[in-house]
Amino acid sequence: MVAAGLWATPASATPAAQAERASGGWYTELPASMKVCDNATWQDGPSSAPSGAIVVPAGDNLGVDFGQAGKTYWFAPGTHTLGDGEYSQIKPGDGSVFIGAPGAVLDGRRLNKYAFGGVASDVRIAYLEIRNFGGETRNHNEGVVNHDSGTGWVMEHLYAHHNDGAAVFLGSANTIRDSCLKDNGQYGISMYKDPVEGDSALKNLVVHHNEIAGNNQHDWESEIEGCGCTGGAKFWDVKGATVTENYVHDNLSVGLWADTNNIDFRFDRNWIEHNESIGLWYEISYNATITRNVFKRNAWVTGNENLGSPAPAIYISESGGDARLATETSGSSDLNINDNYFEDNFSGITIFENANRFCNSNGNTSTGYCTPFVTPTVIPTPHDGDYLDPINATHPCYTSIANEPFRSDCRWHAQNVKVFGNEFRFDQANVPCAGTYCGVQALYAQGADNLPWMPYTVAEIQQSVMHTGGNRFHDNTYVGNWKFAKGWGETISWNAWRSAPYNQEAGSTLNGVTEPPPVPNALDADTATLEGSIGQWDAWYGTAVQRAAEAAHGGAYGLRIDVTEGGGWGVQLGNWPGFDTIPGAKRVSVWAKQGTPGISTATLRLRWYDSGQQPLGSEEITLGGLSTSWQEFTASLTAPAGTATVALELTGAAGATGNSLHLDDIVIADQR
Repeated sequence: MVAAGLWATPASATPAAQAERASGGWYTELPASMKVCDNATWQDGPSSAPSGAIVVPAGDNLGVDFGQAGKTYWFAPGTHTLGDGEYSQIKPGDGSVFIGAPGAVLDGRRLNKYAFGGVASDVRIAYLEIRNFGGETRNHNEGVVNHDSGTGWVMEHLYAHHNDGAAVFLGSANTIRDSCLKDNGQYGISMYKDPVEGDSALKNLVVHHNEIAGNNQHDWESEIEGCGCTGGAKFWDVKGATVTENYVHDNLSVGLWADTNNIDFRFDRNWIEHNESIGLWYEISYNATITRNVFKRNAWVTGNENLGSPAPAIYISESGGDARLATETSGSSDLNINDNYFEDNFSGITIFENANRFCNSNGNTSTGYCTPFVTPTVIPTPHDGDYLDPINATHPCYTSIANEPFRSDCRWHAQNVKVFGNEFRFDQANVPCAGTYCGVQALYAQGADNLPWMPYTVAEIQQSVMHTGGNRFHDNTYVGNWKFAKGWGETISWNAWRSAPYNQEAGSTLNGVTEPPPVPNALDADTATLEGSIGQWDAWYGTAVQRAAEAAHGGAYGLRIDVTEGGGWGVQLGNWPGFDTIPGAKRVSVWAKQGTPGISTATLRLRWYDSGQQPLGSEEITLGGLSTSWQEFTASLTAPAGTATVALELTGAAGATGNSLHLDDIVIADQR
């Protein structure tokens, strides 16, 4: 239980959220009304047949004509079966209603695969217990109720349990509410329609006030490694969904999972707890608002099984905001994660991008799908759907991918993700931690530069995810021993996370401490990055310096240093006694590489001066093992008491006339 009064109210919280928390109305503990399985509302159906209804007696209903349009069927108390045929099922007519009396049970007896199928529209199913549907194939990737994803169905007050596959499939304009979806073989809720060129396959779904628990009893991920085919609920290729006030817990996989070209989702007021894997996974999808949810004790199992990456409460994978797509449900063209409460999950929020995952690549496990911005969005593959080798050599995401707009639009981007107004609590004593990533927030990218025709590099994608893609954590409250991961997944401290070049968590607090962020960089922007000018860099001896595009690490320009004579060389800043700074701990970072082979090592020297321009000392950083590939050199240094300015110089003994060295993204940041 979340103890009353623990949940602080960040200043960035919406006025409505602040008012709720101030009044104690927010989730200080799980509301009893969310325990749908305990409340057993499926027993609250009418005890006698509604006027004009067709009475369905208990027993074998194989001979009942369930296909009449516009009719209401009332299931009498007792157990109902559908004969012994594998495909014996109810196929409704348009606009029909199926409603159960108290004690009405529809039992597949492991003989029938599906309970309700067919293509009828506007069907309502209510107040029924539905159990034991499946069979030898265990309904892998199939649904028991609304097997064919009919349009306009409303399913409510159901107890769907111990079925194979998914208990419920959804179609366009479907609602599932007030239902207990428990202990099913694969999912509580799922859906699938064949992809539609230029549009979403399914639209306008409502998932409201359900208890979704204990699903994935058949452990499909172990049977089909990497299938990504399990969870409490799985959304696929949907435009417009509201997922509200659901209690999603103890699923033997992911809690809620939106995978592949989902657009315009709102997850609001859900309680997501103790799922073996990720609490909420938003994958290669767009434009969502995730607000006022509770996440507790998620991903303890997968966090220990996969120590090479974070196991978060929320996983944003190649997903984000795009203003070209719908916002009616989410209310934003960003992907917003705000006003949520997190407690003792294996880790917090991961924003990730796989450099090799894009349309028509062998890193895209959603075979045959492209982003919404490329035609065709449905890619026929020459390998009969073999996701290990799906490349279609005629698709523009192969033939033209090096050129815009395809270079940008052929991949899903982790971009425009805003994380604010949340409370993150983590007590390592309560969590079965292992590995590097327990209690971590992550902003990183991985992959390999191994496709000859791929125009992207891992370094470029990392730069986008961390720096230029509009991903921001701010105005959050942290309690506990949190770590932060960047780049390839290297963990850094709170102060480094808040400093340049990451500049995250403006306005956030850690363990109740409120202070201004450390100075992100003592150097001015041009001296640090050379984007606008050469800054303060000046040739000293044996060199010529210039701002050059070929010397860029991040951005468009870097510093090129050319050796003009043998016997040693040096460059320095031309603004003696340097840039303003203060005493204390500093983090120094510089990226360097050979422009031409020859300079194998160099020395970066920082000189500290007091306010009277008197020297207080100096420290050196060796840039060793230089090559034609970029390397980051970092150091933790301490500016002496009384420090008022810092000056920089770079010198080298190695190198001959004509050799060159490239330098970029230089940082001298405060650490607090």
